[in-house]
Amino acid sequence: MNAQTLSAADYQQAAERHIDQLPMGDGLWLTDKRRDAVSRFRELGFPNARQEDWRYTSIKGLLEKGFVTDDAQRSFTPHSVKSRFLSEPVAGRLVFVDGQFQRELSDTDLEGVQLSSLNNVMAAGDKTLLEALGSLSGTGEQGFAALNMATMQDGAVIRIAAGIQLERPIELLHLTSCAAAGLSLRPRHLIILEEDASATLVERYLSLDDEEHFTNLVCEIVLGERAHLRHQRVEQENPQAYHLSELYLGLQAQAEYRLVTASLGAGWSRTKINSRFSAPGANCELDGLYLAGDGQLVDYHLDIDHAVPECSSRENFKGILTGQGRAVFDGRILVREQAQKSDAHLSNANLMLSRHAEIDTKPQLEILADDVQCSHGTTVGQLDSEALFYLRSRGLDMEQARRLLCLGFASEIVERFESESLRKQLDEVIRQRLESSSHV
Repeated sequence: MNAQTLSAADYQQAAERHIDQLPMGDGLWLTDKRRDAVSRFRELGFPNARQEDWRYTSIKGLLEKGFVTDDAQRSFTPHSVKSRFLSEPVAGRLVFVDGQFQRELSDTDLEGVQLSSLNNVMAAGDKTLLEALGSLSGTGEQGFAALNMATMQDGAVIRIAAGIQLERPIELLHLTSCAAAGLSLRPRHLIILEEDASATLVERYLSLDDEEHFTNLVCEIVLGERAHLRHQRVEQENPQAYHLSELYLGLQAQAEYRLVTASLGAGWSRTKINSRFSAPGANCELDGLYLAGDGQLVDYHLDIDHAVPECSSRENFKGILTGQGRAVFDGRILVREQAQKSDAHLSNANLMLSRHAEIDTKPQLEILADDVQCSHGTTVGQLDSEALFYLRSRGLDMEQARRLLCLGFASEIVERFESESLRKQLDEVIRQRLESSSHV
């Protein structure tokens, strides 16, 4: 681990060196886009508490770790990776270990679907796909996203052809091993569903060891007309990890995107979801669950842009905080003047199990149109004393009653995960976290 705090200039120089070392010859390695991203980073620098979006989320500890960029090949045990696969059959699988694509552990042979790694796409010079990269995110809205574009390590490229309807899910699995200690991992995903395509994506971030590392992810999802994506996402990296995700969604006419996400792992995690409707009739639904315990920060930011009429969005996020856990929820819905007949609803509910836990929640609804149906709200509270009394009167002790009520609170989100094995895993993780947490 590099114990020295790295400055913005250090990161900029590392990014420039990374670009200078890119392969030459055939293929398209996006050198111009990468250099534009370096310029963007020079302009933005790192986010800070003076910026409203980062007011409650400090990056000081992250920078003090001095995570470095090093993409050398490293060894791992394949069996330990296979043991983390979904139990259910899948249509295809993409596996990344320490940010690097593992071809021998992946299953990419699927008719009508392109499953590949970003590096393979760049090496092949697939201009159609590479021109789509950055179409939603640009060079980055904040410094870390700009660094991701400049130094993107590898990532998933998923393109589903028009009319293809997948009954089984695609699994996208990221694992970190002890070899990732002290490293900055920069995955970049591009997911495209063409018109009338339908699929389920299960995306997970897990750790094989407890070493410190930093995952700096950007994911762009483009849905064509009447395309339908069901996205199940779990962040469950080790408590020493730092995890930063930026998701960008672009929805065409009558497209439908449904996300259910859970943040249960990293000691410091932040997820930003940017959704923009490009044509009428589209629908976006986001459900999320987060747990924050001692020494843990979980941050969710939503930016939902109703830029066109007759689109609908629904966001429902729940948090459970124990010990000295901290959480931040900032949900913003913008309904523009031309977006008449928009239907938008935002809810954030938080369960505080400790007097030392902290939540900063700010649901926002900005409406510039007059023919809309919109609502937003937030709740912060403790366990219901009458419900606790009832359960204890039925023979449960206090801890059992508390766990049962917490699991019931979380179940609304957990049940939205379609994978039965994943639901069971999440239930078990939540149960273990509650059993080991401090309620003082």
